[in-house]
Amino acid sequence: MNTLLKIKMMRGSSHKEKLARRTLRDLSDCINLPDGYLLKNCGVNKVVFHKILQILEPVVPKTQRSNGIPFPLKVLITLSFLASGSHQKSVGKDFNVNISQKSVSRVIKIVIEGLNLVLDNWIVFPSTTAQREQIKEGFYRKYHFPETYGCLDGTYVEIVCPRDDEEAFYDRKGQYSIHAQIVCDADSKIIAICCRFGGAASNSYIWNKMNIRPFIENIYRQGEAGWLIADNKYPQRAWLMTPILHAAQGTPESQYNHFQGRTKTCIDRCISKLKGRWQSLHRRPLHYTPQRAAKIINACAVLHNLCIKADLADPEPYVDPEPMPVINEMTEMPDDNVNDLYIGMEIRRQLAERIYYSV
Repeated sequence: MNTLLKIKMMRGSSHKEKLARRTLRDLSDCINLPDGYLLKNCGVNKVVFHKILQILEPVVPKTQRSNGIPFPLKVLITLSFLASGSHQKSVGKDFNVNISQKSVSRVIKIVIEGLNLVLDNWIVFPSTTAQREQIKEGFYRKYHFPETYGCLDGTYVEIVCPRDDEEAFYDRKGQYSIHAQIVCDADSKIIAICCRFGGAASNSYIWNKMNIRPFIENIYRQGEAGWLIADNKYPQRAWLMTPILHAAQGTPESQYNHFQGRTKTCIDRCISKLKGRWQSLHRRPLHYTPQRAAKIINACAVLHNLCIKADLADPEPYVDPEPMPVINEMTEMPDDNVNDLYIGMEIRRQLAERIYYSV
């Protein structure tokens, strides 16, 4: 009797699972998942998930077939892939719905394209003086470093060996990667990103090719005081403040390095949060072309900003188990930029004295 009862219970459980798989394709089931489930499997809560649906709905193509995958489920599948870093086949089995690897691949591509279409709406460097002043105030309030627009650094995202120009993507770890350059504000929100170059490119080379560089330089030449914070892998300029090498203890230069270094930790935390929440950026190599991998990084940056805006709790921080070897990079500096270097060093010296006597 007990055995028969167990068999009936097992059959009933199996029947319920089949119903769950069938009904989750319904729109209401896709959009009403609890926060705990979404945070664990997709890296976001219900509020952020609904915001993502709202911004993607106008740009993601609608399903024409009556039995096609619902739009919210497409977004869930993509978020699960980005948050877990799992293979597409295993992602297709999430949410109690068996979806083929081909369908998962197609869905992820569509949603990633949509997030790249809204990239310029969610990753924006401040274009007005008032917006830049607001960011400066944020940095000074948190780190007591004046006139700061943002913090700059690069991070490597591993990819499989590309078919073309593989030497451009071979980095110092002996792996293939995209070398993404990121600028963030004092709240770790990304305000500029460049994923166009491979792991072989140096930080300073990519910085000199970024669209934001001439914009910041022009602001300086128009008389506005302000700069980005970076480390010594970048060229010292009036608009880019780097540490002072070999500063003696107790000097203005040493005090400057303390505050500059403390401010620079902002970009370190930003990258740690980005990779901590979206584990597809580090858990295993991205099995895509460099162009497609770059779009995945951009998509994660958009989602990162959505989470920051919603004040979502920080994820488990990402710590690189094998940091990039430290070497003395040759900073690209054309002859006509030598004066900019000297002017930048003088402004940095004046800034060091300003900080030293104001503390």
